Amino acid sequence: MDALGLVRQDHRKLEALLERCEQTGDDSAEERAVLVDQLHTALRHHVEEEETLLYPAFRQPDHDLVARATEQHRMITKLADELAATPPAADAFRPRVRILADQVRRHLDTEDGPLLTALEDLLDDATLLDLGRRLENRRHVVAAQEDLVATTTGFLTRNQPRIRAALAVLATLAAIAVVRRRRRARP
Repeated sequence: MDALGLVRQDHRKLEALLERCEQTGDDSAEERAVLVDQLHTALRHHVEEEETLLYPAFRQPDHDLVARATEQHRMITKLADELAATPPAADAFRPRVRILADQVRRHLDTEDGPLLTALEDLLDDATLLDLGRRLENRRHVVAAQEDLVATTTGFLTRNQPRIRAALAVLATLAAIAVVRRRRRARP
């Protein structure tokens, strides 16, 4: 798929996730926390992908559309961070979800309309396909990194008492080795 198709597909996924966040009930704080975590991660990936791969294709760093979209990214990132730090049961939670959703939708309208149209006019089909392959490759790498972190975190969490015990044994052995060296070093 070309870059524009992938970006538009990503936008639809973000919209669906926003809608799910807005529709969670009052009795599902855990579900809200999971959805907000998913949204926070998806927005972080959205910003990183576009700013590292898509926006540089404009060749004009001061292009008004790119500057506007980048500023929107800053605002969205700030709002997403604030929402992620808000307990799901807090009074401020729902208003923050609404504010973030409004800002993300405004941003997606900017990108889906004039920004992607300008990019489509600027780049030929082969370049858009190449950019799409690069976006897909980046997504595979990011997914693999996230899987590795999840696997490692799960391993560490499950084995924390054993790891702690092993570290204690290693620290004890290191202390014994230091004491022996000091004894040998005395005249």
